[in-house]
Amino acid sequence: MTATLHALALALSLGAAPAPSPAPKPGAALPPLPASLSTRAASVEAVEAQLRAAEQGLRFVEAQFTERPEPSSTDSQQKRFSEGELYSLLGDWPAASVLFYDLVSDPDFKSNPRYPEAVFYLADALYQQKNDIGARVYLRDVLALPLTPQRYKEAVSRYLAVAGRLQQFEGIDAYVEKVRQLSGGVLAPDIAYVHARGTFKRMDLSPEEHQQRSRALFAPLTQTPGRFRVQAVYHLGVLSVQSGDLPAAIAQFQRIVAPGPDAVVSTHLPEPEAQRFRELARLSLGRLFYELGRYEEALDQYSQVPRESERFPESLLEVAWTYVRKQDFTQAKNATDILLLVAPRSQLAPEAQILQGHLLQKLRQYEEALETYDGVARAFAPARDKVDALLRVNQDPVAYFDNLLARNERSLDVSTLLPPLALQYASTQKEVADAVKMVGDLDSGRQGAGEAKAIAERILEALDARGLEAFPELQEGYTRAEAVDTALTLVEQSLVQAETALVAEKLTPAEREKLLVAQGVREAQRQRFTSLPTTSLELDARRQRMQARVDAVDREAFRLGYELQSLHANAAAVRKWVEDTRDERQADPAEEREFLVQLQSEIAALQDLQSELDRTRARLASERQSTDTSLEGEAAIRARYGAALQQEHAMLHAGESRLSGEDTRVLLRMHAVRSRTDVLRGRVAVARVALRARLEHRLRSIRDKVRAEQALLQGYEQEVATASGDARNLVGRIAYESFRRVRQQFYELVLKADTGTVDVAFSRTQDNAATIQKIAKEKSDALRALDTEFRDVLTTEGGD
Repeated sequence: MTATLHALALALSLGAAPAPSPAPKPGAALPPLPASLSTRAASVEAVEAQLRAAEQGLRFVEAQFTERPEPSSTDSQQKRFSEGELYSLLGDWPAASVLFYDLVSDPDFKSNPRYPEAVFYLADALYQQKNDIGARVYLRDVLALPLTPQRYKEAVSRYLAVAGRLQQFEGIDAYVEKVRQLSGGVLAPDIAYVHARGTFKRMDLSPEEHQQRSRALFAPLTQTPGRFRVQAVYHLGVLSVQSGDLPAAIAQFQRIVAPGPDAVVSTHLPEPEAQRFRELARLSLGRLFYELGRYEEALDQYSQVPRESERFPESLLEVAWTYVRKQDFTQAKNATDILLLVAPRSQLAPEAQILQGHLLQKLRQYEEALETYDGVARAFAPARDKVDALLRVNQDPVAYFDNLLARNERSLDVSTLLPPLALQYASTQKEVADAVKMVGDLDSGRQGAGEAKAIAERILEALDARGLEAFPELQEGYTRAEAVDTALTLVEQSLVQAETALVAEKLTPAEREKLLVAQGVREAQRQRFTSLPTTSLELDARRQRMQARVDAVDREAFRLGYELQSLHANAAAVRKWVEDTRDERQADPAEEREFLVQLQSEIAALQDLQSELDRTRARLASERQSTDTSLEGEAAIRARYGAALQQEHAMLHAGESRLSGEDTRVLLRMHAVRSRTDVLRGRVAVARVALRARLEHRLRSIRDKVRAEQALLQGYEQEVATASGDARNLVGRIAYESFRRVRQQFYELVLKADTGTVDVAFSRTQDNAATIQKIAKEKSDALRALDTEFRDVLTTEGGD
């Protein structure tokens, strides 16, 4: 269906189109000529003015569309590079990565002098999006290309950061050495810090080599008050802890927190980041003092961790244990009370509750201790049993998770299988988080490949179906050329009318009858022809009318979409209510199942309606871009009207030889105008051919690119499918191990609570036994005292 038919269908959907006026019969009298053509000379001048306006429009088409050279491949590449560079400066990394990937993958661009810059921008865009694997690939490529010293340093800095996260350090020493040479033998602080931190995280070095290399890299950063001085001092303290040199570690951490001239100064470091390292240093000092038995100093460091810090609960728990070591159980309990008050949902909360139970037991507050232990058991025993049941669901739990993940079409969040209490513990397990993210990334890659494949197919279909409409610039030029052709037909119409006024008197009655028939045929075509646009203003007006109709339908579609979303929300709310109130209601299970089946069918119907609405809005978006549609129908109207004018002109030709004097000169001017009109129409035809040739060239170029991408996508889909299957199996194993650790953690918490309960009972029994023994001893002592006191009396009485 052409775009004109689309527009007609859309107009019919919005309201009935006005009925065309009936064409006059061939023998009917023609309307009088306009007053402006009452004189012959004025008629010719008016026609010449029309011709000049049409010629001006044609010159615009030729200058702007047909004679202007097509952008070369180099110009197109430069434009894409500039757009990608702009997106990078704006921080729109996805858009930048798409543009630079298109450039980097173009074989013709590899010889461009800006190719290394494009590879760097692509690597940087991937790096900013945390796509470490992709960034590492392109960073490694760009480091092998000729770069400016500054760009090389930036690339190495990013490569070192990515290598540290991926634990892949091949070749970094050579890159760092080259940067050192470019910097005059001294590494820039930012690169030196990234290199040092990456070395600190390496797991492929022996402990001795790890210590030696890390210290050698961090030590220079501690000498000057640069941005990375605080971080370097902190890492040196950690290295001292790892080597067992606790006094040296304390000295390093104290440099971070100590006020005065001995404090470490770090310029250009944001205050939140500096505060974070101060908090870490205080916690580290507290732990070191604790290990050395310097409890008061440990408490002093812990007390300086701010309440608003995320490490405040951690400091409170360590304060409690410090007081335990000091045998100050009351202060230790106070610290656990504060922790449970400020962070009741922290992972440290259950450990604090267990410790609080022990402290209450030490303080002989047995009822409170039993209540605390019982609270832990009540909270974690059901979750432990549920995780147990989940892990016992199959004889091979790993296979269970594998099958569960393999059956799921989308990325499965394994944490949804856990009870709510266990969720906060499993979701923080790094292995599961990373594994689920990996599966999510693979699924996103598979989905992206599928979407790209669908887009490629839609592009090819659009190129075949829409043709000229796919290129607005060419379409505008073609539309303007058609408008010029329409204007030339109007010139022909004016010429025929002027000739009629000049020659009609010279025709015989039979010739006039034939002329009336030709005029009737021409007038029948005129009604539709006069609706065609002839100027850019008329073209814009038509475009706005058609877009207004499309927009009106689109607004209605948006309103319907909003209603569908509301119905989806209502259905989800009903389902949730059914699930949440199942234990409270006493409904027949069969009736509930029937209700849920009906609800599911309604949801499926809503999904179908949503899909249909999405397709409709997509078609509307397509129509919005095609309001300047291909003009085959308009060309046919113009051709029929032009043929009717030629037929009418042929009827007038017989009377031209009968003219004389001034009439002959006027007729010659008309013939000159017609000749110029024919020349302009030829130029219009040339413009059409040129525009069509450009269209075919662009269509062929885009088809070739899309088909090349389709070939690549097919390979990507196979690779992603293979990797996705392997990853799902891996995630199944990781999920099982994580769930098993959660179960073990809950088992230990419940065990500690149960053991605490037994300890309370035993301590209470011991206290009761001690009390009984004390009372018995007091009784025995009292009896002996009485016996001693009254022994003489008893002896005397016995003697008497």
